[in-house]
Amino acid sequence: MGVFNKINQYSGVVTTTIVISLVLFMLGADFFANKSILGSFSTDIGEVDGHSITREEFTKELESANKLYGGNSNAANLEDIAWGQVVFNNYHVEQFELAGITISAEEEEDLLKGDNMHEVMKQFFGNAEGVEKFLSSFEDEQMSEEDRKNRIAVWKALKQYVRRDRLTKKYEALITKTEYATLNEAKHNYQTMNDKVEVKYVYVPYASIEDSTVEVTDEHLTKYLKEHKNEFKVEAGRSIEFVVLNVTPAKLDSLKVLEEVAALKEEFVAATNDSLYVAQNSETQKSIYSAKVDQLPEFIQNDFSNISAGKLYGPYASASGYQLTKVVAVESDTIASAKASHILFQTRADDTDEKKKEQKDKALQILKEIQSGASFEKMAAQYGSDGTASRGGSLGWFGKGVMVKPFEEAIFGTTQAGLLPRLVETQFGYHIVRVDVPKTNKKFKLATVDRPIITFETTRDSIYRVADELAASIKDTATLRSGVRNTPGAIRYEQQNVEQTAKAITSINEAAPIIKWLYNDETEVNSVSEVFTLQDKYVVVLVTGIREKGTASLKDVKDQIKPRVVNERKAAFIKASLATEGTLESIAKAYGAKAQSGSANEITLSSGTIGTIGYEPEGVGYAFGLAKGQRTAPIEGENGVYILELVNKTSTQVSDYVQTQKQVSDNRRQRLSYGVVENVFRTQANIEDFRYRY
Repeated sequence: MGVFNKINQYSGVVTTTIVISLVLFMLGADFFANKSILGSFSTDIGEVDGHSITREEFTKELESANKLYGGNSNAANLEDIAWGQVVFNNYHVEQFELAGITISAEEEEDLLKGDNMHEVMKQFFGNAEGVEKFLSSFEDEQMSEEDRKNRIAVWKALKQYVRRDRLTKKYEALITKTEYATLNEAKHNYQTMNDKVEVKYVYVPYASIEDSTVEVTDEHLTKYLKEHKNEFKVEAGRSIEFVVLNVTPAKLDSLKVLEEVAALKEEFVAATNDSLYVAQNSETQKSIYSAKVDQLPEFIQNDFSNISAGKLYGPYASASGYQLTKVVAVESDTIASAKASHILFQTRADDTDEKKKEQKDKALQILKEIQSGASFEKMAAQYGSDGTASRGGSLGWFGKGVMVKPFEEAIFGTTQAGLLPRLVETQFGYHIVRVDVPKTNKKFKLATVDRPIITFETTRDSIYRVADELAASIKDTATLRSGVRNTPGAIRYEQQNVEQTAKAITSINEAAPIIKWLYNDETEVNSVSEVFTLQDKYVVVLVTGIREKGTASLKDVKDQIKPRVVNERKAAFIKASLATEGTLESIAKAYGAKAQSGSANEITLSSGTIGTIGYEPEGVGYAFGLAKGQRTAPIEGENGVYILELVNKTSTQVSDYVQTQKQVSDNRRQRLSYGVVENVFRTQANIEDFRYRY
């Protein structure tokens, strides 16, 4: 029962064991055939609780995860799912057995198709009748042997999932029952919340001494690291600098795709089955679709009067490449559209009548000038007061029901293109309006062939050669950085202490090949990798440092340790300079202006805070241990050095701690989700993960 003993060390803070991931994953372990996707190897891939994990065992779980989640998850996630299942199989199940947790045959039957059916069974079959119907299907003579085997495998996997889920929940319940607070614990908890002390103090903050005045040598830092080595345990790590060359299309690739699309024009025009032609020639496989005028590319909108069935547009540039669009048919829509431009002379609701009249008169004057031959676009650019001014007043195409009512009535109320002879007044002001294309109910059935610009092999080879030449020139960080400066398109990254379980590094999400190389026995400082091809990138890696598992090196934690050592040395100076005789006020005065004296009350053990000194849980503990009038020696605290003198202590008691006892127990149970049980399991299991080697 070592796990239970270990859990008790965490002051009762435990969690339910999350050991089953998803129903389908549990099904997958037995549902699929045993043929490995990676082949059979005898090499160990890790160790769990002294059990060697073979490549075959891991591959079996990985294969199941891949078939279930391959389309929805990346390789790193799949490997983690499979590894989690391996850990479960080799440790969690054994712990359930040690705890004496079992499931009887009657209980299992009840869960599968009885009055207390498991939720998973309900989701699959609905009720017991559905289960029986499924089971009877095994005897169907019309069923193929393959289908029969699959159904039997489903049933087996379901039984396995239900059994494991039930075992897990029983274990969770068992752990929950261990969460119990005694009356003494309840009393202690009550007192930490309610007992209070009042103290006087003298306090010298570390910040009162400039860091630059404190000498800290590597000898001091090394001594501190040695004394606190358990705080600085680290896993193996590899520090790297690496160069990325993105594999992106060149101008010639774009031209090649353009030529390919242009070559399809005559065929596309002559095609009698446009859907089939698109399916055979378009990368996006987009079927025939309908579009309103405002949904067409702008250059097709501008050809509105000439759009007719059979007409072909393109090749033209799209967001990802080049397209050809064929008009399959011209149809009627229930909502009319129009194209218009305007010049807005803006007014506001709080404008005076005089100001509104000024804007109207100005608009009328400009309208006359346009009627006399002035350029509408130039006038819009000069006088327009909204966002359309920069584009000559153009509103483009819009459907009925989009614009404010007076504006819409003016535009959709005419059947002729041209400048409206009067101003249109709306809540925004006065508009000079030009109808560019009068209302129309046309919509269009279109077929589009789309070809994205891709990186052709010639370009890939060219970029690879650059990466390969760069790799050959790298000897150390200096040559790497020089090479990046002299290589167009090269980007340099660096990352410290990449661990062997890492799945990604800076800018690269799936970096398994790099991690494997980093932890190869032959890889050392200043080793340069081959050119990796990852996610349309060519990557060259230089190892700049190797960290072994154990205590961190001084170099790695120097910045973290130095402030602590600085404070230690400040504390030594302060303690040596503080007098120990006299009143606290006289001690502060003797030290100088940087010493503070004062008092603090309402101090509780649960708060850990002493007035303006701040969070000092150790000092609070000392204060509660003092007798009235008793004084501490100088305390080296979190924020400075201080001396405390107890002024008063108030103890509290109640006649009945049952309610507090219940509250403490309930609080512990509510904190079960903190992951302590799972963390203890993994610590106790002594898991060694060697997946990075493969």
